[in-house]
Amino acid sequence: METTRRDFFRKAAQLTFLSAMIGGSAYLLTENRVQLDGCADNKFCKKCQKLTTCSLDKAKQYKQDER
Repeated sequence: METTRRDFFRKAAQLTFLSAMIGGSAYLLTENRVQLDGCADNKFCKKCQKLTTCSLDKAKQYKQDER
């Protein structure tokens, strides 16, 4: 099958987008800007819908601080 110019640019754009997504995610995780456990230092618990059943330490601390 012969690759056309359009197919080449489409595939190049897809690979560029995929690389940017993977690279951006890796950057955020390595720089500790995003944590995999879902909590951060920015009072995310305040708007969390699972706050009443959450067992993470930060959620427990937030619940005690709000009392």
